[in-house]
Amino acid sequence: MTPQLCKSFVTALLLLLLLPSSSSSSSSAAAFATICNSSTEKMLQAVALRRTSSLLLSTHLQKRRTNSACTNIFSKTAARQSSSSHVLNVATSSEQGETSNPALLDPYEILLNDQQLDRIPLPNKLSPTSLESFTKCPQSFFFQYILKLKPDPPMTPELARGIICHKALEDVFELAPPQRTLDNLQNLFRKEWSEKRGNREEQQQQQQGEQSANDTGNDSSSESYDSLFRIDDDPLATNNASSSHYDIDAEIEWGKSSLQLLKNYYELEDPRNATPLVREMWVNAKFPADTNESDLSEFVVRGKIDRIDALSSNNHQQGSTILRIIDYKTGKKPNFKYSTATNERIANEQFWKMKVYALVLWKMILQSEAVEEQQMQSQQENQKVDYRYGLSWELRQKLLQNMGYESEQHSHKWSKLLSVDSLRLMYLTSHLDDMTANYNTPPGALSGKAKYLDFSLNENESMPFLDFLEQMEQEIISIQRQIKDLVDIQDPKAWHHCNWRYCSCHEMRARFKPSSVSDQIV
Repeated sequence: MTPQLCKSFVTALLLLLLLPSSSSSSSSAAAFATICNSSTEKMLQAVALRRTSSLLLSTHLQKRRTNSACTNIFSKTAARQSSSSHVLNVATSSEQGETSNPALLDPYEILLNDQQLDRIPLPNKLSPTSLESFTKCPQSFFFQYILKLKPDPPMTPELARGIICHKALEDVFELAPPQRTLDNLQNLFRKEWSEKRGNREEQQQQQQGEQSANDTGNDSSSESYDSLFRIDDDPLATNNASSSHYDIDAEIEWGKSSLQLLKNYYELEDPRNATPLVREMWVNAKFPADTNESDLSEFVVRGKIDRIDALSSNNHQQGSTILRIIDYKTGKKPNFKYSTATNERIANEQFWKMKVYALVLWKMILQSEAVEEQQMQSQQENQKVDYRYGLSWELRQKLLQNMGYESEQHSHKWSKLLSVDSLRLMYLTSHLDDMTANYNTPPGALSGKAKYLDFSLNENESMPFLDFLEQMEQEIISIQRQIKDLVDIQDPKAWHHCNWRYCSCHEMRARFKPSSVSDQIV
């Protein structure tokens, strides 16, 4: 047993001895309350009564001051050790069920210390992912996009595979078409993984030196790729770098399955015959806020599109060029084997973010028209032109070249030249029993083949393209309004959680002090 653990264990035993039993005198209970400085019931009443953010913060700061003596009892090392944490939780639990474990988080403390804020802020920049997160689980949105917390672990083999496969699929188009072979594609994955993985022996030595010199209580290595495939020989050790090794066999299997995904992609689409218009493109657009308050008249939706292809169609009703938005998916394609209604719901969920991207890109096209009109007026009236939220100059040049224009010498009606109605999800694998993708898959295959999933915004005759985009905009504005309504309450317990077992809200909620966040299902 390490000295730190021994010290924490002794402290816990002392607190256990001080716990008032049902037959203890009132003076003993008072002595215990004095040692732990736990006025839980009074604090909860104060929080309930003081609804405004400034008074809530004052209450929290007062609680921090009164609990400072008890906080100093526990070492940061013991707080991170699961077995000792369990003893401390039991030892410091009062008769009302509260705990003063300093390892547990408080939302107001996070806002104050990490963001220097005395109230719950309203995000003025959202992404398609964050919007979808709120619709599925408001509490997960609160944890990740307001408190800025990361899931534990923040890096997983599945997430690493997705990031590195995306990078390889982006970089392969930097090569000349004849060089876009499967071997080169897989080598791009190996190169990126080698850079992310690094020299683990040097990393372990560096981590040992950093942790011995300055143990801040935060395991920064858990956020990096070197935490993958690590096996801790001693889970209670204070220095994980010196008490762990790596599961090389698991890493090899992970690498083989990742390379198989790229092989699946190559069988689905030959990159030698593909010419993406743009890759990894950041898009952003302004939306009007559904509020009469002057402090927030608009907000921004911003995200990154994996790839955009230009499809020529001179007879298309919306324009001469169709822009296809493509999103790579390293997960399995949904198996539409359920009822028609269920299959439609699954498909809509899969394409929801893609529809947001289509709307944002279309708003950028309209903004480019407005910018060009402003340019013509500014030359006469000497006015400044806002180039933000429009298509970049480089992208406009590529589009003009694709459509046969020599240069951008005059204003273009981009909404007449372009259409954003083709959405494609490119799944790099599928369920083996999904016959739409694996009708000719040989027996004994370990993974299903890659498969497209397409959606056209112009195929719905009951809702024209522009009407569909208007509906999407109103939906996004409504979601932002719901976020604002919860922010206005200024209470972390207003953000309820979902009941999906794989949502990160469950793991994150366990990090917080009891009654500091909601335990109700939305």
